[in-house]
Amino acid sequence: MKKIHYIPTLCLAFLMTGCNLDVKMYDGIMMEDFNTRNLQDLSQGSYRLLKNDGGLIDYGYPFWNFGADDITWNGTSTGGTFTIYDYSRNMGNSVTEYAWELGYRTIGNCNLVIETVEGFGKDKTEQDVIMMGENYYLRALCYFLLVNEFAQPYSNNPTQNPGLPLKLNYNPDDLPQSRSTVAEVYDQVVKDLQDAITYLTLPDGVRSKSNIYATKEAAQALLARVYLYMERWDDAYAMADAVIKSGRFELEQGERYAIYPQHIPENNKETIFAVRRTIEKDDAGYSRPGGMYIRIDNNGWEEMSPSSRYLELLELHLNNRDMPQDLRSRFITKRYVEDGASDYSVAGYPEKNYRNWTFTYARKQPGDNAHYEYIKVKVSKGEDGNYKITNASDAALFRSDVIQTEAYNLGQRFYVVSVNGVKHIGRIEPDVFDAATKRNKDARFLVYAINKCSYQEQRLHLWSTVISRLAEMYLIRAEANAVKGNIQQALDDVNILRRRAEIPEWTLANMATAEQGQPKDIRKIVEEERTLELAWEGHRRFDIFRTRQTLDRRYPGGHTLRVGGQFLDVPYNSPSVCEFIPQAQFDAYPYKLEQNP
Repeated sequence: MKKIHYIPTLCLAFLMTGCNLDVKMYDGIMMEDFNTRNLQDLSQGSYRLLKNDGGLIDYGYPFWNFGADDITWNGTSTGGTFTIYDYSRNMGNSVTEYAWELGYRTIGNCNLVIETVEGFGKDKTEQDVIMMGENYYLRALCYFLLVNEFAQPYSNNPTQNPGLPLKLNYNPDDLPQSRSTVAEVYDQVVKDLQDAITYLTLPDGVRSKSNIYATKEAAQALLARVYLYMERWDDAYAMADAVIKSGRFELEQGERYAIYPQHIPENNKETIFAVRRTIEKDDAGYSRPGGMYIRIDNNGWEEMSPSSRYLELLELHLNNRDMPQDLRSRFITKRYVEDGASDYSVAGYPEKNYRNWTFTYARKQPGDNAHYEYIKVKVSKGEDGNYKITNASDAALFRSDVIQTEAYNLGQRFYVVSVNGVKHIGRIEPDVFDAATKRNKDARFLVYAINKCSYQEQRLHLWSTVISRLAEMYLIRAEANAVKGNIQQALDDVNILRRRAEIPEWTLANMATAEQGQPKDIRKIVEEERTLELAWEGHRRFDIFRTRQTLDRRYPGGHTLRVGGQFLDVPYNSPSVCEFIPQAQFDAYPYKLEQNP
């Protein structure tokens, strides 16, 4: 990406003259070209800024996704995103600096549109009001994404912890003198979204824009998530329920769902709002988020994989070929040794029978270190259906040469017990390449590619980032019901997604023994379904911290290598859960801002 040179201060979010911005989006203009006659083009520019030269959408993506427990890095890196992944943080990180700067630039554009339309008074047209509503939504989206990156979670003392400088007008000389609290930023986001809903509620006969623009339902969907984070359960339920009952969206099913990222948003019935990228105007190469997850036609680093913990949750149900049954497993491309060293498939696994099978599990590496590694034990399936360890030397390490099973989450979990009594939960799968062989990374890790952020229109890493989709609304409604004790209603919404995924559905009866023979808590059921359904879409990290849990990363990955296990456990109220205000922005701001600890 070409570097943009300008004074690194929030002021420049609103003074853009001379900036060289050559990656167009939505064909909109920006502030330096504005007059009241081209207001519609300026409003288009707000969308353009979300992704322009990367934009907040791309530069925020590593923070939203790389710090969760559904992801792992197959080695280490000197890039700025790695300090986000392993929680070591860096005040001079260009990735977080661009997220801050480009987010505020988008906010500045939104402010100008809002002020201009409001200035029309009674002369504003219906179209003007709609544009104002869109920019209220986009401003709320930016503040919501930024406050969750550069401030402590709402679950941790929001009325006291500093949030962001709230810039709500266009005047570049009128800058906030301090950071508003997290609660104040959230309150502004709520107000902006409520205003967006009002202005985007269309008269009868007026057709709503497509899902690549802010709409009433997009504002309701984002507000449902904001209320969820604030634990305003009734309000979260009401907003999610309104979107579901709007009738505008449907869950994609079967093969269409299995290749969800490949559809353009306008042709995807489930997408509520996505930031549109096009073949004609957008880079589809290494620099897009999908380049970290999968290599397609020799394009992409493929350095990050689903974590062992995620795979253990996903692969509890196997089909008659002993391959994962959950349709969501199609978002993972496994690199099987029998398929050879060349890259082959984008979506899912090839429909073939494999001969070389392993029991694969994660364990703490022996010795005085914090490292975790994958172990592959060769197995074969007997006529009785059990898997037996093939090599006598491997079998000698365990109390039985047969891979043990136990019921878990309406499926079957595999495990072994070592001779010293340690239980290791694992998975049955064909032999997978290690990261050293496949990607010149660390041999202790295995390569499982993610295709959920690539291959739109079968073009490399082209992908229109999904901000909201219908599945999330069902899960928000389920969580609100779970908290209020409406267990059957919560299960009903969870089962809609499990039915789509083609795995067994929950009942009040089978909940009683689902946790290794013990009762399963309804909130845990909803949480695990969110983990499975919304993986790598910017939710899991925040789900851990908003529910006051501790991130547990005791599984293989580069996070154990560089900081010596310092961040294997990250409590929700740890200083490291949010990024520093970028040093250049902090130093250049005209007033003294409180830095994050």
